[in-house]
Amino acid sequence: MKIKDLEDSRLVKLAVVVNDMILLMISYWLAFAWSYSFSAALSFPYALKIILLIGAAAVIPTSYIAPPVFLKRIVHGDAILGRSAYTAVIQFLFILVAVSLLRGITDVRGYLVWGTCLFFVLLYAERLAFHYLLRKQRSKGHNLRYVVLVGHPWNLMDIYSTLNDHSLGFQILGIFTRQKLPEEMKIKVLGNRTAVMGYLKEHPEVTDLYIVPDTDYVTETETIYRYCEDHMIRFYALPVFLEFLTKRMELSHLGNTMLLSVRNEPLQDPVNRGVKRLFDMLVSGLFLLTVFPIIYLIAGIIIKIQSPGPIIFKQKRNGLDGKEFYCLKFRSMHVNKDADRLQATKDDPRKFKFGDLMRKTNIDELPQFINVFKGDMSMVGPRPHMLLHTQEYSRLIRRYMVRHLVKPGITGWAQVQGFRGETKTVEQMENRVKADIWYVENWTFGLDLRIMWQTVVNMVKHNEENAY
Repeated sequence: MKIKDLEDSRLVKLAVVVNDMILLMISYWLAFAWSYSFSAALSFPYALKIILLIGAAAVIPTSYIAPPVFLKRIVHGDAILGRSAYTAVIQFLFILVAVSLLRGITDVRGYLVWGTCLFFVLLYAERLAFHYLLRKQRSKGHNLRYVVLVGHPWNLMDIYSTLNDHSLGFQILGIFTRQKLPEEMKIKVLGNRTAVMGYLKEHPEVTDLYIVPDTDYVTETETIYRYCEDHMIRFYALPVFLEFLTKRMELSHLGNTMLLSVRNEPLQDPVNRGVKRLFDMLVSGLFLLTVFPIIYLIAGIIIKIQSPGPIIFKQKRNGLDGKEFYCLKFRSMHVNKDADRLQATKDDPRKFKFGDLMRKTNIDELPQFINVFKGDMSMVGPRPHMLLHTQEYSRLIRRYMVRHLVKPGITGWAQVQGFRGETKTVEQMENRVKADIWYVENWTFGLDLRIMWQTVVNMVKHNEENAY
């Protein structure tokens, strides 16, 4: 019997469901106790009993709608955060709908919200802790998957580099190839492709096989594939014939035809877009109705005193699908003819004193919450560039326009990685574009939360050298 992944184990799935039930009941009990009193909670009144029972029952359908990802070998902490938040929200909706259909239960929405928040915090903390505990155990040789590689080693280098991380729980047994191995590939050569079948029959512990298809070995490849299918070995073929495209491709279908798209785009999913848009509207709407009017009044007065002209600076920039929109900022420079042509520099004479302060503290970006609420921008995404820069860099940098497949953001992955502010060289812009494309291909709700938090941390610590 081959070693199963933990996420495929029915026993583990059952344990996760039971654990979620316990966490949920603890969370809502504590929320009830905090909202009323611990003595009232200890008496378990009718409303509390019903909510705990409904919540526990709702865990089962929730586990199918939002299955946990923390057991997976290759998963980012952002995905765990996003899935935990998604799970907590679904639980809340299940309970809210059920309570609204029952009689005799009123005035519970307040502690339902607190219970959901507490459930999310406990769920995320526990799943993150278990994920790192699993990685530690796998690095010690537990719960391993045994891998063989077949094909040209240069094509398999990325696979090798990923699987060679011992905390993921993969043990690479060797490679079948006729080619010389790169110096950094420290694995055993097991022979050429003709020796694969004999090796698989003698080593039933093999669980995963990665192969680079070769037109000279079509029959052998088909035989290996069929053997893997019959012996529960996961078979992975690398589409190296498309090397001129990105290495991150997505399988899709058009009718009965199988296609490979050049990248995975999570925000193509209408559910993901809906979640992101709802979050944008809630955050921007709350900010615009509370803090922004005060900031606008104070900043507006100072701007008018230090520099004649409008309070808000409007500039055409490229957004989703390259469409133009007016990006809003507090004006931080004297009115000048080069505003749509030249970037701000460190000692730019066009800046006035308060404008310089606003740029260093990002206060000048706050009117973009209006862009977010309108739908031109998102809280998180690639920073929008002025039209002239889009025209210039789209000719100089490969895949530059890919960054326009999602809405631009007030902050983004490139910015928290340090690619912010003035770009003095094409190489600096290339690094920013690479980071933007990575965001397009790896978006999760948890990643957005992480970027927003890191942005706040950078602002407080002033870790942005190019913020001027």
